[in-house]
Amino acid sequence: MEERVARILGHASLQPTIFSDEDVAAQIRQEMEKKKKRAVEYGVFAYAQPVQPTQNINKGFLLNTIKGVDSHNRRQEIDACYRQRELDRKLEQDRRRNRSIERHRKRSRSRERESKRHDPTHSTSMNEREFWAARKAEKTQLIREQVAGRECTIENAPAYESSSEDDYSDSHAAKKAKAEMKSKKKSKKSKKKHKKHKSDN
Repeated sequence: MEERVARILGHASLQPTIFSDEDVAAQIRQEMEKKKKRAVEYGVFAYAQPVQPTQNINKGFLLNTIKGVDSHNRRQEIDACYRQRELDRKLEQDRRRNRSIERHRKRSRSRERESKRHDPTHSTSMNEREFWAARKAEKTQLIREQVAGRECTIENAPAYESSSEDDYSDSHAAKKAKAEMKSKKKSKKSKKKHKKHKSDN
């Protein structure tokens, strides 16, 4: 801004004097009064005479305007930098919050998988499903071996009943295993309660 001011003052051949709005208004009033007196004395010819101004008010007013515009632009730049910094800070906070939420979700999923792995009921149900899937695969393979190399019709189809003796024995064994597992759990719980009761006493 100093270079622009010096350049304007050099073109105007003025002393580096800064005028306020009141000074400019006072100078304009003085020039108007002088022009009014010359008009009364000389009439229309007063406007044809050269006027020697004491100071160039227009250049001073322009100087004040430039200074005000520069200060306004500087404030705008500062505000823009502040807003950009606030925006960057909020974005960084959002990124950190999202990373924290994602880490928490991963820990929760890993804990859930670990609890399922150590849960006896979950492992028992998985073993039971695997057992019945293996039994079904064995029966399917047996039927394929029986009908291999010959045409299968209704008359010569192998007997395949869902409620066979093997199924009944298998289901009975599975129920028995479940009952044993439940009884073991109950005995463990009763032992824990008994120990806790002793420690409290």
